[in-house]
Amino acid sequence: MHWLDKLNLQPHERRWLLIGLVVLTLVLNYWLVWPYFGEWTEVRVDREKLDATRTRYLGEIGKKATYERKLKELQRAGAEVMQEDQANRLQSTIQTEAATSGVTWSNLRPLIVPARVAGQTNAFFDEQQMTMDVNSGEQELVNFLYALGSGDSMIRVRDMTRLRLDPSNTRLATTLTVIASFQKKPKTTPAVQPSRSAAVQPKGPPATNARVAVSQKK
Repeated sequence: MHWLDKLNLQPHERRWLLIGLVVLTLVLNYWLVWPYFGEWTEVRVDREKLDATRTRYLGEIGKKATYERKLKELQRAGAEVMQEDQANRLQSTIQTEAATSGVTWSNLRPLIVPARVAGQTNAFFDEQQMTMDVNSGEQELVNFLYALGSGDSMIRVRDMTRLRLDPSNTRLATTLTVIASFQKKPKTTPAVQPSRSAAVQPKGPPATNARVAVSQKK
């Protein structure tokens, strides 16, 4: 330690100086370095989460062909419902689920909502909308809403308004707007009939031969 020799310190002074340097080093590490050890653990955990998310996303991307095949199968298997029967089907589903869940309903009002009015540009589905007043207990209402949105049916609750207690203050009363999507019936294009004028149009060569025959007689 040449730098200690230049200080001309006594042996006991050197020991105190070294002890002071060690203590200062420990204090600086405790103040500046050790608090960031916990952050390194957080960084490692975040990196592991990002790696897991990336792996999951790549796995879903690899299933693209499978999803496209299932989509085509569902489109082929989807039964088309005539527009005049859509409201009846939606009403029947609502009544069945309400009876199963123990929900009392009234003023069930059907209304056809075209896609352009609803702000959509879906050329493959029509929407049916129904508004209804509901009176039920809290758990019954939750079960009814869950039943409408579950399963393979394309029925959902779009809006819930005027949620309040009924006059008895023991049950909930509200107004629900229920939406259902139905596959449109494909339009058929009529076959084009051939023109009658094209069928009776005389051909050129026979007319020319007739004019030649008349000129020879003259």
